[in-house]
Amino acid sequence: MTVPKRCLAMLLAVTGCSRATPDAKPDVVVAKAEPVTVTAAPSASALPTTSRLRVVEADAEEGAASLIRTKRLEAKAEGRTLVVFVSATWCEPCKRFKAEIASGRLDARLGKTTLLAFDADRDGDRLGAAGYTFRFVPFVALPAANGSPAERFEAAGDGSEVWRPILTTLDRWQL
Repeated sequence: MTVPKRCLAMLLAVTGCSRATPDAKPDVVVAKAEPVTVTAAPSASALPTTSRLRVVEADAEEGAASLIRTKRLEAKAEGRTLVVFVSATWCEPCKRFKAEIASGRLDARLGKTTLLAFDADRDGDRLGAAGYTFRFVPFVALPAANGSPAERFEAAGDGSEVWRPILTTLDRWQL
């Protein structure tokens, strides 16, 4: 196959190759590519994390309202939605929901959500003082700018799958 001279020169310049092909004529000028600086790929921790559902454990020492306001601003600055998430260690639907989160299967669906996780038994009083009252867990709430709940949803019913309707609510709350 014969390649026209100008195409060969362009091809070699674009690919950065300075080696002439066997059938190239001596009058073909091959442009040399400028040196390229190669940097290492960013580490996994340096990559943006907006594509994963993130869970942040609530600090047990700080007041719930101020913690929620702070975490909401941090999430917003990252282009994420903060959701208050309340569960309990003894709650089977909570365990199922957490297992689904840990598996990564919800990342594509809820990749811009950050769950601020509270324990119903440990944090119930301080959440109630901040306006986050609930009867059932798992419980999720979308905080307003002042830290109080703007919207809320709690799972109710029997069975380990009662957490699934929470997904519809979380879908709606995505940015």
